[in-house]
Amino acid sequence: MERMYYYDSYKRSFTANVIDASFVNGYYEIILDETYFYPEGGGQPADTGTIDGIKVENVILKNNKVIHMLKEIPKNKSVICEIDWEKRFDNMQQHSGQHLLSAVFYKLYNAETESFSIGDDCSHITLTNNNLSKSELAEAEEEANKIIYSNLPISTYFVDNEELIKLPLRKKPKVNENIRIVEIKDIDYSPCGGTHVKSLGEIGLIKIRNYEKSKKGIRIEFLCGLRAIKDYNVKNNCINTLISLLSVKEDEILDKVNKLFLENKELKKELNMMKENILLYEAEKLIGESVDLKKYKLVTKTFIDRDLKELRNLSQIVTKEKGIICILCSISESANIVISRSEDVNININSFFNSILDIIDGNGGGNQKICQGSGKIENIDKALEKAINIISNY
Repeated sequence: MERMYYYDSYKRSFTANVIDASFVNGYYEIILDETYFYPEGGGQPADTGTIDGIKVENVILKNNKVIHMLKEIPKNKSVICEIDWEKRFDNMQQHSGQHLLSAVFYKLYNAETESFSIGDDCSHITLTNNNLSKSELAEAEEEANKIIYSNLPISTYFVDNEELIKLPLRKKPKVNENIRIVEIKDIDYSPCGGTHVKSLGEIGLIKIRNYEKSKKGIRIEFLCGLRAIKDYNVKNNCINTLISLLSVKEDEILDKVNKLFLENKELKKELNMMKENILLYEAEKLIGESVDLKKYKLVTKTFIDRDLKELRNLSQIVTKEKGIICILCSISESANIVISRSEDVNININSFFNSILDIIDGNGGGNQKICQGSGKIENIDKALEKAINIISNY
C-alpha cells in the first residue's frame, strides 16, 4: 500500500481501490491500495473526510498498514476519497509551526523538544529546559515569527543511512529505515512522517498562549496560523467589551480591574462583618426565646430560604452560651436541619440524629456536639417534633 501523504500534503481528493475490509469492534476497517489520509501518530491527529461518501471516523496505522475506520462498508471497489481540507491544513500549520518553534528554542537556549501534540483547541510542546523565563519565551516567539517572514521553503524527502549522517539533525530518528526528513532550509532538519506546508509563510503566525513549568521541563501551549487569528479575535472582542463596560482606554484596563478587585474584596469583608453581626443579634434573640427544660435551655426555629452553612454558623454562635441545645431548620429547595449543643451539655447528638434524618428521607451526619443534614420538605415539622421529644426526655 502506498502512503501518498508522504509525497503530497495538498491532495484533497483522490480515487483508490479497496483491497481489504473487515469488521472489528463496531467499525469497518478499510485498506486502500494507496491513500492520502494521514493516520494518527507523531503528535499529529488523523485526517478526517469521506470514502465513497461515508464518513471516515478515524485513521490508524496497524501492522504497517493504514486503516480507515468507517461505520458503513463502501459499495464500490473503486472509491472516491475526500479529505477534510480545513482540518488537514490546520494540522499542517500546527506541525510546521512546531518544527520552527522547536528549532528556535534549541538554537537560542539549547532546549530540546521532548514531546509534541496537536489538540482540538491548541498545540503543545514540552521542552527539557525548565529554566526559561517569560521574557525568553517571548524572545523565542518573536524570533520564530521573524523567520516566518523570510518565507523559506519546507521540503520533505527520504534518506538512506549514508545521507543521514551528513545532515545536522535536531533530533535522532526513531526508526532505522525509510527515514523521512522535513527540512526548513538552513533552519531545521528533523525526521518526521507528518504533513507540512510548503513554505514558512503558510504557517502565518505563531503565538505562545501559555506555559507551565515542572521538574521534567516546561510545557508550552501555542497556536499557529488560523487558530492564532481566531484566538486573537476572541481576545480582542473581550478587550473591546471591557473598554466599553469600564469606560477606560485599553492600557488602563488592568489598573481598573485591579482597583475593582480590591474594592470588591473590601466590600465582601464588610458584608461578612455585617452578616456576623446579624447572626449575633439573631442568636441573642433566639436564646431569649428559648424554652427552659431545667437541665438546659432548648432553642428551636424554622426559617425560609436559609442554606445549611448559615444554619450551622447560627447554631454554633447560639451554643457558645452554656447549657443550650439548639435545633434550627430551614425550608428552601430541600429541608435542612442542624442540631447542636453547648460544651457543657452531656447529650450525644449523633446517637439519635439518623432517626431524625429518616423522617425526611435525608442525608447527613456529624459528631457528638453538632449534626446537620438535608432531605424532603414534606415531613420537616415531624422531624423537628421528634427531635424535641427525644431531647426533652434526656
